[in-house]
Amino acid sequence: MNLTGIAVAVIGAFVAYTNGANDVSKGIATLAGGGVASYRRAILWGTLWTTCGSIAAFGFSHALVITFGKGLLAAGVTPALPATGAALIGAGLWVGLATRLGLPVSTTHAIVGSISGVMTIAYGTAGVNWHILAGKIALPLLLSPMLSVVLTASALKLWNRISRSDADCLCLEVANQYPVLAATAVDIQTAPSLPVMGLVACRADEAAAPPSRVFWLPFDSLHGFTSATASFARGLNDAPKMVALVIAAAALSSSSSETSFFVYLLIAIGILAGSLHAGRRITTVLAERITPMDHREGFIANLITSLLVGPGAILGLPMSMTHVASGAIIGIGIQRSGAVDWRRIKAMGLAWIATLPAAALLGILSYELLRAVRIR
Repeated sequence: MNLTGIAVAVIGAFVAYTNGANDVSKGIATLAGGGVASYRRAILWGTLWTTCGSIAAFGFSHALVITFGKGLLAAGVTPALPATGAALIGAGLWVGLATRLGLPVSTTHAIVGSISGVMTIAYGTAGVNWHILAGKIALPLLLSPMLSVVLTASALKLWNRISRSDADCLCLEVANQYPVLAATAVDIQTAPSLPVMGLVACRADEAAAPPSRVFWLPFDSLHGFTSATASFARGLNDAPKMVALVIAAAALSSSSSETSFFVYLLIAIGILAGSLHAGRRITTVLAERITPMDHREGFIANLITSLLVGPGAILGLPMSMTHVASGAIIGIGIQRSGAVDWRRIKAMGLAWIATLPAAALLGILSYELLRAVRIR
């Protein structure tokens, strides 16, 4: 690997680091906010599963790599090294700055904004595939947070109607095990009925009491599971977007473009480092400063998040984990009769709106700087 290739790897690791610092919170903030785990344990848990998801993306998220690799560019446009490098730097600088300010922002939005700004300056407005940008990227990014709010609030409202308010376990209950009468040509005899199984909510001190309840799990354990799936989905969703730009830049720097697994591993390590070193700040914001929550609500919020983000990553529909997870937490507050800190939401919303132009501006400045020092 030559010197330019090493620089590309360092830039890629930097962007992944800022992503980990800002985004590890999105899958585990409810664990800390719901009192299920300490911040340290929650961040370790989220880091583990995000890293696994980032590596698994090598096998499952090729559609996102294609979308963020060449899909955003017009046919025939092959970006030079300063353009691909600047797109990475612009996104990383904005996410890093937002993390420092305690603002949860979208790395996906930052990458889209930085790519759009840099490629427009480098190749004109015709250099960007605006049709793909609007239909395949902008639409899922805009709709997914609203869908997350509605689904989470609706799921919790339904759950509160059908479940006991003091329930802290989910039990598998077997019913209708009594014999029934069966008529035959010879006589009338008894025959056993097939057992009917169903899930019921109960308290832990009641779970093992009735013999018909054969299996039970506390909501704390279920919450940990959905937190893991949400974090894993985040890795599937976020890693390929950074990988696409790093692979493109590595190929232009005369480094081998066949080391794609190495790039996934590089991004995974960067995310891991950022999550462990600087993930607490944004986790505190989402866990404590938007709305109160309990372990049951956190379980539902993470379930909705993982069901939206995971399939989207596999299908090549880029969603913002930040927007989806934040939307789910806002949904918790809405079903709590509006127990939401709207001033905090307003600040987050302004940061989300600023992400596209801010990342674009930082990307353009980085592009001009790279050109000024004659990076080719």
